[in-house]
Amino acid sequence: MRISNGANQAKKTNIGIFGYGHMGQAIFKLLQKNQIGKQLNFCICSIGLKKIKNAVYLNSLEELINQSDIIFLCVKPQDFYNLKPAELNNKIFISIMAGVKIANVKKIVNSQSVVRVMPNLPLQVGQGVIAWFADEKKFSKNKLSLIKKFFFAFGYNFKVKIEDDLDKITAISGSGPAYVFLFMDALMESAINLGFSPQQAEAIIFELLVGSLKYYQNVKNIYTPGQLINMVKSKKGTTEAAFNKLNPKKFYKQWQDAILEAYKRAQKLSY
Repeated sequence: MRISNGANQAKKTNIGIFGYGHMGQAIFKLLQKNQIGKQLNFCICSIGLKKIKNAVYLNSLEELINQSDIIFLCVKPQDFYNLKPAELNNKIFISIMAGVKIANVKKIVNSQSVVRVMPNLPLQVGQGVIAWFADEKKFSKNKLSLIKKFFFAFGYNFKVKIEDDLDKITAISGSGPAYVFLFMDALMESAINLGFSPQQAEAIIFELLVGSLKYYQNVKNIYTPGQLINMVKSKKGTTEAAFNKLNPKKFYKQWQDAILEAYKRAQKLSY
C-alpha cells in the first residue's frame, strides 16, 4: 500500500518510523497530536506489527524508504547492524539509536542525509531533553526547519557542536532520569522509615520535587541553585544537620565521578 499524494495531501510529508518500541510509539503519538501532524502522513515498520490506526503498515525497511521522505530509526543497534544495506537514496534519516555513529548509519541506509539524536525517557510525555547533531549542509532549509519542529514537539532540544558531544549528553540527560528516580526512591524510603505509608511517602516526595522545580523555574533568573540551598539551610537547623551527615563536598565529587564514568562508558559503546 502506497501513501496517497493526491491533491488534498500534496503538501504533506511522508514520515516513516522503523521500530515501534517505546520511543517509536512516543514519536508517532507526539507528532500526530502536535500541530505539525496536520502536515504529515505516517508509515510504520516493526517486527510483530501488522496494523496500526492512522498509519500505513509496511513489511520492510526497503518499503519504508521507498514510501517515506523522512525516516526515524528507532530499532536496537544490534538489530540495525544485521540489516542488509539499502539502495542508494536521497531520503532523510533521523537516528535515535544509542551509540551508533552517523558514519555507520550511512553505511546501512545508503544516504548522506542523517541526523543523530540523543533523547531521554521523558520524550515519551513531550518533556524530553533532545540533543542532536547533523551536517546541516546535507539538508534543504525547508527540511531542516521541519526536523527542528519535530524536536520541539519532543521537548527541550539543541544541537551539539560535534558528534562526540552526544556521548556527554548520554551520560547526563540520557541516563539522567535514572539519577532523578534514584534520588526520589531514596527520599521515599527515608519517609517510610520515619513511619509514613508508601502511598503517603510517594505523594510527599512527588509534590516536593514538582513544587521545588516549579519554584526554581520562577526564580532562576534571580537565584542560583546554590543560593536557594542557603535560603533553606539555616544555621544549626534541620537542613544543616542533614547536610553535615551527607558531606556535600563528597556528594558533589561522587556525582562528578559518576557522570565521568558514564561518559567513558558511552564513549566505549559508540561505534
